[in-house]
Amino acid sequence: MNLAHTFWQCLQQNQTAVVLERLDPDGAITWRQTRGELLTEASHWMAALQIAGVGPGDRVAVSLGKSAGLVTAHLAILGVGAGVVPLNPALTSRETEAVLRQAKARLAITHPETVLRAPEIFHAVHGPWWIVGNTDGLPAGVTPLSQALAEDSPGLEPVDRRDDDLALLLFTSGTTGTPKGVGLTHGNLRANLQSLLVETWEMTESDRLLHALPPHHLHGLGLGLYGSLYVGNAAVFLERFDPATVLRSFDPHRISVFMGVPTMYHRLLDVDTPVTLSSMRVFTCGSAPLSPETFRRFRERFGFTIVERYGLTETAINTSNPLRGPCKPGSVGPALPGVEVGIFDPQTRERLTTGETGEVWVRGPNVFSGYWNNAEATATAFHENWFRTGDLGALDADGYLAILGRIKELIIVGGTNVTPGEVEAVLETDTGVAECAVAGLPDPDLGERIAAFIVPRPSEDSLVLEQRLRAKAEQDLAPYKRPRVYRFLDVIPRNAMGKVERSKLREH
Repeated sequence: MNLAHTFWQCLQQNQTAVVLERLDPDGAITWRQTRGELLTEASHWMAALQIAGVGPGDRVAVSLGKSAGLVTAHLAILGVGAGVVPLNPALTSRETEAVLRQAKARLAITHPETVLRAPEIFHAVHGPWWIVGNTDGLPAGVTPLSQALAEDSPGLEPVDRRDDDLALLLFTSGTTGTPKGVGLTHGNLRANLQSLLVETWEMTESDRLLHALPPHHLHGLGLGLYGSLYVGNAAVFLERFDPATVLRSFDPHRISVFMGVPTMYHRLLDVDTPVTLSSMRVFTCGSAPLSPETFRRFRERFGFTIVERYGLTETAINTSNPLRGPCKPGSVGPALPGVEVGIFDPQTRERLTTGETGEVWVRGPNVFSGYWNNAEATATAFHENWFRTGDLGALDADGYLAILGRIKELIIVGGTNVTPGEVEAVLETDTGVAECAVAGLPDPDLGERIAAFIVPRPSEDSLVLEQRLRAKAEQDLAPYKRPRVYRFLDVIPRNAMGKVERSKLREH
């Protein structure tokens, strides 16, 4: 069944209900859209896509930010049976061209800035470009969206698709090489939205989501945008995350759900302003590990326990702490309904027991079938239907998973393994530490030595702070786990989803 059918059925109920709103940086509403208006617009776009020759099995690239046409584009592309290829605006022109060529995009929908910034990508699409905005100065052959939608269209509904047909084609960040394509099917996404949003987080159409995430990653797109269409709740868009605007927006806009990454929660804690959360129901966190210290401070300050979950582009979401039951700091919870999580020795491929650290393997209806046109990478990533995540983790006696880092981030000190997360968890409890990250540096004697990169709080003396941190490490960490080097930074380098970029740390 086409995932768009599921969205459509939800939107057809109570068509006067507001489904989308967008806020400006001051928290004022700049536009809103009802379910009926969204359905009508999506049907119109579907007809235009069909006239342009787009149909089942094609791919359409989209880069629209959080404009009024973003949700319409996704609904319409899925509706005609094509797959959506979200473009990350932070990619370079070379990276964008590589994505478009790998995807063999049949059409692209974007703002003029995308093409003006990198005109060399224009010929990477096997068809027209629809431009939302002024087309002056753009290459010949672009089509203004208003012109593409000029003809009257019948009231179309989504075409049929199978559960194993492509819905989303996402690309990994490509920090170590050419990005790999990850194709998520209609069945992958539907199974995940049902098990996570409905069965675990208990979301309903009465919820209101404050959406401050990028709309081109799985978190903001597959959970935030598609999740709202699946459940039927209203999504309130902020173009970008600003902690003061977020805090100002909760009560006036009756927000009940907020999905964030650890950096967002850390920065919310730094805003010293009174806030009322009378309508809030749940704060969730993912995309990178949330530190136990931030977990604790947020609960003390705001009275809410952050519900942490764990997922990857290849698997969508695998685990989540429950709404009703223990929410353990430093844990991403047990496996979702229908999902199986195991810990394996990455070398011997033997399954490990409770408490042992190894590679996290996942299987279930949420897991993709393989990398896009990359049989070699697919064969490496799977073993007997298990997907090898590359993450280090351990399961406790209750089946709760702790993520301890990436296998490639493991620090080997004199032949002994150290995970960055366990060192960071000790250092960040010092009140003078605003942020910290740990990485391994080459060492001629030990192989690697541990380096701690610290962002101190304002007015904190770095020398005094380093003395305290060394004393704390001596007290709470085994000798081989203690940082040999302390470096102080203005900011920890992170990607768009808040994950620490340890390769950049090592350049400092």
